[in-house]
Amino acid sequence: MSRERASKNEDSAAPGAETTYRQRAELASAVRRVSAVVLIATGALLIMSSTAASALPKITQPARSSPCPSASGPAACKRPFSRSSPFNTRVPAHPKLVSNSAQIVHRIVRQGPPAAYYAGSAGTPNDWSHPVYFATASDPRYRIDQTGWVNRDIEGQPIHVPPRAKPAGGPDHTFTVVEPNGWEYNFYRARAPTRSTRTLSARFGKREWWAGDGLGTSRPPYRGGITAAGFSNEAGVIRLRELKAGAINHALFMEVNGWQGRVWPAAKLRGTTGRVASASAPALGQHFWLHMSGAHIRGLAVPRWQKVILHAMAKYGMYVGDYGSAPWALQFESGDNYTSFGYPDPWVTYARSLSIPGFFSTTVGSTLYPFNFGKAVNWGRRLKVLKPHHHRRPHHHRRR
Repeated sequence: MSRERASKNEDSAAPGAETTYRQRAELASAVRRVSAVVLIATGALLIMSSTAASALPKITQPARSSPCPSASGPAACKRPFSRSSPFNTRVPAHPKLVSNSAQIVHRIVRQGPPAAYYAGSAGTPNDWSHPVYFATASDPRYRIDQTGWVNRDIEGQPIHVPPRAKPAGGPDHTFTVVEPNGWEYNFYRARAPTRSTRTLSARFGKREWWAGDGLGTSRPPYRGGITAAGFSNEAGVIRLRELKAGAINHALFMEVNGWQGRVWPAAKLRGTTGRVASASAPALGQHFWLHMSGAHIRGLAVPRWQKVILHAMAKYGMYVGDYGSAPWALQFESGDNYTSFGYPDPWVTYARSLSIPGFFSTTVGSTLYPFNFGKAVNWGRRLKVLKPHHHRRPHHHRRR
């Protein structure tokens, strides 16, 4: 926002010709005193005006305590998590593979290609995204009410939630709110906040410090996200602005069809849903890597947006964070981040700009645009599974 400053004009009166020398001197002295007072007052007004202007919310100048420059609307936020987070750490120059890397990749590839992301699915039953909303101190507060497993770390806490924010439309109804102080609250099977009771109900939830490592904990206080690996809901999400800018500078979040065991950086949680009895199944936390050079990727005959994703796979890799029905899939930024506030889904606009053909789905009652990268490369030849790289750092959690 811009603010105009009002300029103050000063009126001065000249003394008459009949004024004596002493009167002129006294009058001149008085004028100087008045002018000095006016100048001081004008300076004070300018300082107050400048201070007031700087106190106004600015899109390009985020508050120091806020992780995002925009609050309740679509937010072009900086990359989450600390530099030491595994999601912000590049694959080393000579990575080491797990002994059964080929078997794990063969199992995934045999199941089928990666699932496409369908733009236009926001708010529909096919919405498996992780919407995130950035609250301000002026947003209404709601008390957390967990109806399933009760995480005492957050139960009953009041948090700010932007008006009109709502969970994903799919069965998981995931919901994430980042508070002005930097805490990211993640919920599973959440309901839209209830104004009458001032409550935010969900099956369960966890919180994670936005500037932390994006990982979960396996003992109290239970921190992280609601994903099977305990990762933050925003870990590894492919954001639209990254595709448009031509660079994804972080690892990607990967879903697989069946997992066996847990390896770092996954939290050692007790959940078993999605686990299979197969030695070749990937573990939660498994680090996949696309073994391709930048030059090779640039030379591929695939759309630019696919190359951006492939570069991220080659530079940072993908961490298995959850399970699903598709052979494997990635997590894309939620269109709910925008449509909840009445904005058009920018993924749909972007798909149309790329001439991606849409089709009307009678299942969800919406026109969908598939971002399909299933045939981008020979996945069976290029995918590798890396040994866990334990670059642990102190957890950057804060307590209230």
